[in-house]
Formats: sequence, C-alpha cells, structure tokens
Amino acid sequence: MKKLFYSLMILIFFGSVSIFAQNFANKGVWELGGMIGFSSTTSVSNGESGSDALTQFSFEPYVGYFVINCFELGLIPSFSTASLGDASTSTFDIYFAPAWNFNLHSAAFPFVEGRIGYGSTTYDPGEGDSNTLSGLSWALRGGLKYQLGNSALVNVSLGYTQNTRNPKDWDGDRNGTNVFDVMAGFTVFFGH
Repeated sequence: MKKLFYSLMILIFFGSVSIFAQNFANKGVWELGGMIGFSSTTSVSNGESGSDALTQFSFEPYVGYFVINCFELGLIPSFSTASLGDASTSTFDIYFAPAWNFNLHSAAFPFVEGRIGYGSTTYDPGEGDSNTLSGLSWALRGGLKYQLGNSALVNVSLGYTQNTRNPKDWDGDRNGTNVFDVMAGFTVFFGH
C-alpha cells in the first residue's frame, strides 16, 4: 500500500499535465493569496478542563510579481495574535520575499523562497502594562505550488524563520524565536 501511495505521489509530482495553459511562473504574472489560521487550546488535567483557553489567530496575505520567467518578487505582511486569560500578544511583520519557481511544464511548481523583513511584538500581561519588542526577521522556505484550473494554486511548504525581538536600546545578545513550520495556502494568478 505504501508503495502505491509513493508511486502515485511521484506520478502527480513529476507527471502531472494540466489540460489548461501553463502560464504561471511567466514574466508579467501577478500572484495574490495567502494563509489564515485559527486555534483554541484548552488544557485538561485529571479529567477537568482548564478555565482559560489559548486562542491564536494568524493572517498572512501575499502579493508577488514575476519580473522574469520563474523569478518572483513578493511582499508579505503578517499579523498574528494570541491570548490566554487576560494576557495577550500581537505581532506584525512585513517581509520582502523573492522566490524561484521551477517550471516543470506540468501543473506542479516546486519553489524556494527567501524572506527578509522587520517586525514588532506587543505583549500585554493583562494588567495594562504592555511591552513592545522589535527587530529583523528572515526566513527560508521550500515547497510545491500545484495549479488548479487556469488561475489557481494550492501550495504547501516547509520553512525556518528567525525573529529577533529586542527591547528598545538593547545591547545584549539576541532575543526572539526560531520557528520550523509546515504551511499550506491558496493563491490565484493573472496576467501575461
């Protein structure tokens, strides 16, 4: 069964031929889309649910333009919030995101993307004394965009992001996060 699954995945990845024109990844094409996420997590201890839930929301729109065939320049504003009880965080980042999309002359477009940007995170412990941290962020992603019909793509990627979040006038070592993730999204494209 595993052999059949892997064989089908290889066939879809390398052998997929769309009945529609393969016009994605060409000079002059615009790509618009993004990702959105929501989660709510409640702890359970000895069969009893906790009183507070960790609630998270994220929104990451995307716009990209192919300056030459296969090479795209993108812009990604990213917004996320998290709350637990009275405490909350809000994060905003903006990334410049060049990407190379490999044209296999099929419906499958593997891609690699770099991101560089700046962001800030505001933490409010719920007592009215919030703190804002900011700094540079960068990321590397790789994945697959799969064309659906004439102008839609589903994409899946693996990535690593390093966010630096230092207080104002900080002169110590780096504070922030290192994030490994798997993401999925939907985009549309037009032009050319």
